Amino acid sequence: MMIIKSNSKINSNLYKVIKFETTHIPGQPGYLGAYYFLTISYETVDGTIKSGRYFMKSLPYHDAILTKAVEDWGIFRKEAELYSHIFTNYEKDGKVIKWVPECFLARHNLLVMEDLTSEGYQTISFQTTLNEQHMKVIFDCLAQMHACSLNFEINHLCGKSIGSLYNDDILFETTFTSTSGWFVAGLKVTDVHWDSKYGIQKIAVARNRYSRDPEKKKIIESQLWGCLEKIYKLAENTQEFRSVIVHRDLWINNLMFKYGHTDDMCEQPTDCILIDFQLARYLPPCVDFLCALYILTNNEHRTHYADQYVELYYNSLQKKIKILGLDGPSILSREQFEKSLDHYRLFGLVWAGVLHGFVNFPKGLLAQLHQEDPQTYTKISMENRDDIILKYYDSDRFFHDRLDDIVTELLEYLFNFK
Repeated sequence: MMIIKSNSKINSNLYKVIKFETTHIPGQPGYLGAYYFLTISYETVDGTIKSGRYFMKSLPYHDAILTKAVEDWGIFRKEAELYSHIFTNYEKDGKVIKWVPECFLARHNLLVMEDLTSEGYQTISFQTTLNEQHMKVIFDCLAQMHACSLNFEINHLCGKSIGSLYNDDILFETTFTSTSGWFVAGLKVTDVHWDSKYGIQKIAVARNRYSRDPEKKKIIESQLWGCLEKIYKLAENTQEFRSVIVHRDLWINNLMFKYGHTDDMCEQPTDCILIDFQLARYLPPCVDFLCALYILTNNEHRTHYADQYVELYYNSLQKKIKILGLDGPSILSREQFEKSLDHYRLFGLVWAGVLHGFVNFPKGLLAQLHQEDPQTYTKISMENRDDIILKYYDSDRFFHDRLDDIVTELLEYLFNFK
């Protein structure tokens, strides 16, 4: 027999579990865990038998190498402790919109959360470029998350910062380091010969249109890596700008949307939920804004809407801060926010380039490799993915366009190429 605490939709009593079963979720919902639906049948205090379905994420025990890496990085423990020690203390009443799933059980190797699909939320189709309405609800959702972080820090931590209390134990860096094999594989290899470079560097020097100009190619070869390395410094904590807990890993599988009953094309979402906080850190809110902008849109979309999104996000943040009883402009002025956008723009561009070189492979490819050729999957994940990047850059239109788009904008930003 097993006793559990029910979720808030039932009440706060304890219930006896009659039985439970798990169903593996197919495909590749994420890359660093195993994913299931958990169905529980339980007996209420009056003897009624009920059941509920939940979402469950565990360490990827089917892959011993990946499991060890995830444990060594500490990212699963990080997310569990975020839910159990920080998010549980955030404001949740009618003053805030829902931005995160409810978590019922958080351990270092296991998370059990509400099944958002039963509430009408869904992920977006693979290899999709989001439209204006999707981006608006994303920025509104991020503004709520950031406002809750500020409220928690100002009203509940007695003058201490989230960073000073939680950076070492929970909000530590897991990804943006020179020792992270997965991340470095998206930038370059350390071999001195350019024909062995890969990731962003490989595309920039071997495929991008600016590399066809001999003078520009020399600039790329001699200066690009020095610029890319700056992301390590940008990922560190800062005293220059006001910080909050940021998500950072804002690719489409980590966002779930709700649509109206008549929106058969899923073009006008009404709500957005953030999931998977394994890369969360204590950094300025502009980091999430820029990650969402560069990871989820293309250059044409950004050119048209970026200024509107700055206005939308900042005004939404100020509104949500005010609802929580805080003085928004004194916490983060418009001038400081725009200054932080300029300071962290390189972070958004580089991170988008690394992600586009991994998460946009054809649907099912990585899941198939993980199952049928785990050795190759581990190599792609942790060591060297140059061959597969070039293969699909040359053969898959979406993969090519998203990676080329962000590398082009990165080179234009860094070197003022035209």
